[in-house]
Amino acid sequence: MKKSVIILIIFLFGLINAQQDTSKVIHNDPWIAYDKFLHFSVSASIVLSTQYTLEQKMDYKTEDAMYISVFVSSINGIFKEFWDNRQPNGFISKRDIIANIAGIALGVFIIKI
Repeated sequence: MKKSVIILIIFLFGLINAQQDTSKVIHNDPWIAYDKFLHFSVSASIVLSTQYTLEQKMDYKTEDAMYISVFVSSINGIFKEFWDNRQPNGFISKRDIIANIAGIALGVFIIKI
């Protein structure tokens, strides 16, 4: 299962580099922004709430529930970026993806405590 998390992280970083903006448009995407806080906090919340539901209510093992939780939160973040890319003047934000990964990492850290 640890291999699955490593593969998922590699996939997310690959996604960050896969979408190269070849146009000359400069997107306003600051590191310190409410949007980044939302990406971070929602990703952490999805990991924690999914973990709790799977482990406490559905009797999954802690480790299995954690991997599923990370997967669900990662897919949510990826779909959100693809959704943003389809919007007028939208784009896939590498910084949003990094905020998602940081939120997932916080969720995993809290679970492991």
